[in-house]
Amino acid sequence: MTQLVMTAANWFTFAWLATYLKNFKEARARKAMARRTYNELQMLTDRELHDLGIGRTDIPSIARGTFDDVRIKKTKTTTNENLKGWV
Repeated sequence: MTQLVMTAANWFTFAWLATYLKNFKEARARKAMARRTYNELQMLTDRELHDLGIGRTDIPSIARGTFDDVRIKKTKTTTNENLKGWV
């Protein structure tokens, strides 16, 4: 009986509860930011989205932070080391 009480007391610690609440709060903040981003991008016109290089179908993945643009990977950009600090 004593072992069962000790095991239960060791399993449910206040550190675990604090970590759980912190993670829960961070997840809610991330979801709120994704929802706000989604709503703001949805309010833009198709012309404004085109100017940004975003398609309307890309908005959900951009808001979630999972957008992976293949066009960026295909372009090979290089940096001119001589201009560093000037431009």
